[in-house]
Parts: sequence; C-alpha cells; structure tokens
Amino acid sequence: MICPKCGANMTLKKGVCAKCGYDIEVNQKTRKYSCYYYNQGLSKAQVRDLSGAVDMLNRALKVSKKNVDARNLLGLIYFEMGEVALAIREWIISKSFLEENNPATRYLQMLQNNTTKVENYSIAIRKYNAAVELAKQGGDDLALIQLKKAVQLNPKYVRAWQLLALLYMRNGDNDRARRCLKRTLSIDIANTTSIGYLKEIRKIKRMGRQIQISVTDNAEVTPDSEEMKGEANVSVMPSFRYAEDKPDYRSFICLCVGLFAGILFVFFLVIPSVKTGMQEEFKQKQISLAEQQSSYLAEIDALEKNNESLQSRLEMQELELEAKEDELESAAGRAGGANVFNMVDYYLKMRNSGDSSRMNLYILQTRLRKISQQEMSNASVKSIVAMVEKSYPDVYNVTMTSAELHAEGVTLFSSERFGDALEFFVCAYEKSPDNEKNLFYMARSYQLTGDNANAKKYFNEYKERFPDGVYYYTVEDQLRKLQ
Repeated sequence: MICPKCGANMTLKKGVCAKCGYDIEVNQKTRKYSCYYYNQGLSKAQVRDLSGAVDMLNRALKVSKKNVDARNLLGLIYFEMGEVALAIREWIISKSFLEENNPATRYLQMLQNNTTKVENYSIAIRKYNAAVELAKQGGDDLALIQLKKAVQLNPKYVRAWQLLALLYMRNGDNDRARRCLKRTLSIDIANTTSIGYLKEIRKIKRMGRQIQISVTDNAEVTPDSEEMKGEANVSVMPSFRYAEDKPDYRSFICLCVGLFAGILFVFFLVIPSVKTGMQEEFKQKQISLAEQQSSYLAEIDALEKNNESLQSRLEMQELELEAKEDELESAAGRAGGANVFNMVDYYLKMRNSGDSSRMNLYILQTRLRKISQQEMSNASVKSIVAMVEKSYPDVYNVTMTSAELHAEGVTLFSSERFGDALEFFVCAYEKSPDNEKNLFYMARSYQLTGDNANAKKYFNEYKERFPDGVYYYTVEDQLRKLQ
C-alpha cells in the first residue's frame, strides 16, 4: 500500500508508515465519514432538499477535502440553485485534485461551449448585486427592476427570488412575495430562509385580521344629535333584578365527547383506509417502474448488440478494402512498369481520401496516359485500367489550363508537399514551357525531392531562357549549392 502523505510503500498490518509515521487508520476513518456525509447529501439532493444537501456535502469536504465526488455534487447543487460562480469554483478545485476521468472537466467544457448562457448568468449576478446596494439605500423600485431582470436571465437564482420576495413584503404586496417564495421552494423544498419568510407573511396576515376584529368590537357610538344631547342631562335609573349565572357543564361535556369520537373515527377508519390506498399506489408505481426499467434494459441490450454487429461489419469491410488494395498493388507490381504502379498508387490515394476534385482527376488522367501500349498489352494492366475508368468515368474529360495547374502546385509547395506539387508543375510546363515562375518552382521541387540531376537541368534552362528573370540570382545560388 502507498502512504497518502509521503508516497512510500507500507503494509496494512502495521497501519503506520515507517518513513513518516502517518497513521493510515485515521485516513481510513476520515474517508468513511466523508463518504457517509456524501451519501446523506446525495439522498437529500434526490428529494430536492438542496440546502440540507449543501450542509452535508460541506461536512464531507471538511472531513476530506479531496472527496471529488462530493465536490462535484456540491457544484451541481450550487448550479441548480443559480450560484454559478460557486459551482465553477468547486469544479475547478475538483479538477485540481483529479485531472483524468473527472466529470468536472465535462461540466466546465459544457459551460465554455455555451458562452451565451454563461454571459446571462454573469449579468444576473451583477444585477443582483446592484439590487442589494439599491435596497440598502432605500431604492426599492429600482431594486425590483434589477431583480426582475436577474430572475428572467437565471430563473433558478434562489437568492434573487428571496430578495425580490423580501422587497415585496416591505412594500406590503404579500401575494407576490408568497408566489416568489413558492418558486424558491419548488427548487429547494427545505430552504429555511424561504420558509421563515412565509411564516412572517402568515403572521402579518393573522395580525391584520385580529386588529380589524378588535376595532369593530370596541367601536363606540358618540351622541352627536341635538336630541341625544338634550337627553344626556336626564338621569334615568333602570330597574332590574340581579341574578348570577350558573355554569353549564353539559355543553362542555358534549364537546369533549364529540371531539373524542371524531378522533376515534379518524384513527380507526380514515387513517387505515388512506394508508392502504397509499400502499397500493406505491406498489403500482413500483411495478410500473420495474416494467419501464426492464424495457429500457432490453432496449439498451438491443442497441449494444446492434452496435457490436455494425462495428464488426465495419471492421470486415475495412479488412476487405485493405485486401483489395493489396491485391491491386500486387497486380500492378506483377504487371511491371513504374507508370502502372504510379497510376495505381494515385488511384488508391484518391479512393481512400474520397477527393475526386478536378485537380486530382487531371493528375490521374496524366498518369493513365503515360502507360505505354506495350504495358497495355498485359491482361492485368487492362483490367486495372478498366477498373479505374469505371470508378471515374469522366477522368478523360477533365481539362485544365497551365495557370490552374501552376496555382495548385504553388499551394501544395507552400504546404511543403513537394512531391505532389512537382507533378502539377510538370503538367503546367508541358502545357506552357514559357512560364518563368513555373520553371523555377519545378526546378526547385526537383531539388527538394532529391532529384538533383533534373534540378540542375531546369535551373540551367532557366538561366539560358530568362537571363533577366526575377529568380536569376536565386537560381545561380542554388546551382552553386548543387555543384
């Protein structure tokens, strides 16, 4: 076993590193506790208790900061709550601990590929921060505008929804505040801040009703009319008999008996029936989920088998193609002649690349025309040429000007494909021997491909034909190098 602290080899029997004295049991216990908190956080995340999941995952990271799974899950939960910056931070830290086969790499790559959405998240964060400053300064209207734009850009931004609800509460619009808080609870079902705000809204509504009732019950009627003012000075002594009310216990006893009977009814009749119905519904859901899972697994198996069959067919086709190419090259070799071999080689390159452009067809045409009548008398050569003509029926109909051939050769020369470029320069020279630039590039291509004899030949031809040419001094330097 390798020591996690110093990297030295150690045995599990001792449990202590002989080099640095590190106790491996401590490391194992911390990993167990970290995995336990990670599992708790995963369970809470599966039921959308995101706040509880964040708490558990932070505990897991406090125990073991290198728990990559916990850090990746924490980043996903932050992203689900709209905290994009915190999510990116967790994924970057996770990537620093594990570079290969880390899901955080895929998460960051997805964000990099979707720059528009990332820009919207950044704007939402800036608008939220601006709304916080405006709310501190008392500019609730402007803060509301900023927060509405923020939640429009990032609909899962929980903190923006909570601040929006708080501003609605401060302005007395409790209905809108309740809707905003319910929106946050649909994202995080156990968010304590949102639950506390909802309790405050209920408390405010209940207090408002009590105040209204107390005002109406204690309302006094003041005598304002003249008649009542006149009668106010008259003292009248009403005659009545005082009798003390006796307490009536029968109504209280009936209320208690009815309440007890209602409790028994609910406990023995309603709850068992509801429980049975819930159990049956749960069983039906389990059966349907099992059926769906089995169907999905069957589809996956079928797709895997189909993929394997297609892969095997592709491999067989590749092997057949390679065999045909080898057979064609061997046939060309048996037929003899460099012209036949060069034509077959170029034909195979065109088939493998799939490039049947006008340039390539013209080069193939020139190589076909170079095959002599004596070589064509061979049956193998005839069959090869017939196959090439069948594959490219328009090969003899392609025509190109000297300028087009030279331009293509210059392009290939710039790409340091000197052998391919030389073929185009030769074709251009055959069509137009007076092209000074083409003659220079052809001689230079011969030199770069190692054919010094032809290079000297065409450099000397350039000196004789173009004594005032642009490349005259360059040609002299190259000829001195070839001496």
